[in-house]
Amino acid sequence: QAQSNLTIGGVLQANVKNYKISSTTRQTSNELRIDDDYASRFWLSGTEDLGGGLKALFYVENRFNTDVGTAQAATGNGLGNGETYVGMKGHWGQVTAGKHSWMSTQGLTTEYVSASGNLLAVPTSMLATYSILNQAVGNLDTTRRANSVTYRSPVISGFSGMVGISTASAANEGTVNGRNDYSDGREYFLQGAYANGPLALALAYRDFTAEGRGSFVTNAGVTAFVPGTDDKQLRFTGSYKFGSLKLGMMADRATREAVGGSKSSRTAWSIPVSYAIGNGTILGSVTKAGDLSVGHAGLAASTGNDSGAKNVHRGLRPGPVQAHQRRRVLQPTGQ
Repeated sequence: QAQSNLTIGGVLQANVKNYKISSTTRQTSNELRIDDDYASRFWLSGTEDLGGGLKALFYVENRFNTDVGTAQAATGNGLGNGETYVGMKGHWGQVTAGKHSWMSTQGLTTEYVSASGNLLAVPTSMLATYSILNQAVGNLDTTRRANSVTYRSPVISGFSGMVGISTASAANEGTVNGRNDYSDGREYFLQGAYANGPLALALAYRDFTAEGRGSFVTNAGVTAFVPGTDDKQLRFTGSYKFGSLKLGMMADRATREAVGGSKSSRTAWSIPVSYAIGNGTILGSVTKAGDLSVGHAGLAASTGNDSGAKNVHRGLRPGPVQAHQRRRVLQPTGQ
């Protein structure tokens, strides 16, 4: 007799904050804001026992902002605008098809989870993973990869791995800007990780080839083909817990190359630190992106200049910020 398992869960967040903006070019201003920087969400997941150690599974996530209701951190529209996939798992690991987070989330556990295992109350816009490591003269991998298949290995003595491939990671298959430009794009992702006791390490690699190799842009009534860009990224993340103290290190090397042209690259790094005190956490981090190397004409304005990406934050997390409500339903389904 097989069994089904359904799980309902979610995270709701809203925060009140005050911004102070000042510079030499405009008047200093203060603003009181109510935001949902985390992007609240709920999800449905389930498994079906197929026997012989094999299970079918699914995961559907919906994202929204508590303060305004819109889905600002979503991929696509409707119910499954977050991480969404279906697949199978067994003693050999897990394989799923749908939308998956790959490089965009590499490092989140290093800077977003305290030594006590709690999520830190940090707006995602302040996290190095999203604000700097995932950008280099424009966005790199900043969200879930569409049209993708992902394999996750079982954990063996703390070691694990992940392999992913997408046939069109950022858009619909085949056409570009409504034209039938079937120059096939690809994205590949590889990750190896080790987590055992206080030590956690990971090394990830991403290789993106633009779908359609570019796009058609109309300017002053003239339509011309503008070449796309191909990306490569290599990121190391690691952390170590000394009791209530957690020290982290992240480094990212990214290269952006114009189709048929030259390329630019940059290196970025971050050092996050957190210290748990009861249910509270003192936290801080320093993040910096280096200069861009000599690149193609499209990046000439930024070539050799400091990318300006520097982020220093510190704060106090007073208590838990995440809550789950789950319901498990077990029912016979027959064989």
